[in-house]
Amino acid sequence: MSMLNFANHILAVAYENNLSVSNLQLQKVMYFAMREQKDNRELLSQMYDEPFYVWRYGPVVPSIYRKYRGYGSRAIIDSGKKDNDLNIFNNSILILLEKDPFSLVEESHRHIFWKSNADKIYHGTSDVKYSLEDVING
Repeated sequence: MSMLNFANHILAVAYENNLSVSNLQLQKVMYFAMREQKDNRELLSQMYDEPFYVWRYGPVVPSIYRKYRGYGSRAIIDSGKKDNDLNIFNNSILILLEKDPFSLVEESHRHIFWKSNADKIYHGTSDVKYSLEDVING
C-alpha cells in the first residue's frame, strides 16, 4: 500500500461512478479521506509512504501532483486501479468528490498545521512536510 495506490484507488472509484477528478480534487480527497479514517491508524501508517506538503492550495503529495499536472485543472483521464484494502475509503471518496474542491481548499486552510506554516510557502510550494499526526489532527 502506498499514497500512489491510494491515488489510483480514488481514480478507479471515480471512474466506476462516472465522476471526474482534477489534480486539485485528487489531492484534497486524499487528505480529507485519510482524516476521516483517523481511527484506523495501522492502515494509514501503512499507506503514508510519501508526505503531504504545505502548498498554496492546501496539502499536496508532490510526486502525485507532478504525475497529473499535465491535465492542469481539467479532469484526469486515467481509470486508476482499485485496491480492495482501500475500500474502507469509498464512501468518503464519493462524498468528497461531490464537494467543490475550492471549499475543501478553504477548509484545509483552517487546519492548524497549514495555518501555522502558510508563511513558509514560496511561489506556491513549501518544503514543510505533514507528519501522519499532522494529517490526522490538522
